[in-house]
Amino acid sequence: MIHNRIIYKLFTSILIVSFFLGCAARDLSYRRRGKGVYHTVKKGQTVWRIAKTYGIDIRPLMRINRLSDPKDLKVGQRLFIPDAKRVLGVKVYIPPDKKRWTAINEEQRSYRAKDVLFKWPVKGKVTSLFGFQSRRKHDGIDIAAPGGTPIKTAADGKVIFSGWGPTGYGRMVIVKHTRNFVTVYAHNRKNLVYKNQHVKSGQKIAEVGASGRTTGPHLHFEIRLKRISVDPMRHLPIL
Repeated sequence: MIHNRIIYKLFTSILIVSFFLGCAARDLSYRRRGKGVYHTVKKGQTVWRIAKTYGIDIRPLMRINRLSDPKDLKVGQRLFIPDAKRVLGVKVYIPPDKKRWTAINEEQRSYRAKDVLFKWPVKGKVTSLFGFQSRRKHDGIDIAAPGGTPIKTAADGKVIFSGWGPTGYGRMVIVKHTRNFVTVYAHNRKNLVYKNQHVKSGQKIAEVGASGRTTGPHLHFEIRLKRISVDPMRHLPIL
C-alpha cells in the first residue's frame, strides 16, 4: 500500500510539472514562430489597457511575459503580444486634477433625493463603504449576497463592457446611463449581457460571484460620474 501511494504521488507530480512545462512551451512557441509583436510600455499604460487594446485576455499576456503582478510593469519594458500583426497605440491613464475632482464632487452633491436615478442592483448587506479603507481608496460599495443571486441593472442604459475586468475585479459589467453616469458591477460569477446591448432598469445582467480578488461572494458596485467614482450611497434610495 505504501509503495502504491509513493508511485501515485510521483505520477501526480509528474503530471503537474508536465502541465506547466507544456504551458511554458506553448507560450515560448509564439516567440519562436514570430507570431506577434513587441509593445514598448509608455508612461501611464497598464497591463489591462494594453490587453484590452490588443484584444487579448490579461492572464495569458502576463504569463507569456512572466509578469506575476501587473503593478510591476515598467516604462520602456517590452511586452510580447501574441498573434498581433502590428503595434497599436494604447491610451494612457490620466488621473483627474484637483480642480476637476472638486467640480465633480460639487456636481454630485447637487443631486437631491428626488433626482435619484438608480435602484439597488442586488439585495443584501453593505459590508464595505465608499472611500478609503486601510489607506486604500475603495471606489464603490460591497454588497454581500449568496453566489448566483441575480444582479440587476440600476437604471436604463447601454452595456459598454462585459468580460474580465482589470486586476482584482474579476468578471464585470459596465453600463452607461444618462447625465454622464456609468455603473460598474464586479466579481460576477456569470455575465448575462454583451457589449452594446441596451438594458432596462431592473433587468438581470449578471450573477453574484467571487471572481477576481475577493474573499467570498458579493457584488462590488460603483457609480462613476464623468469617469470619476462617486459615493453610490448618495444616489441610491434609502432602504
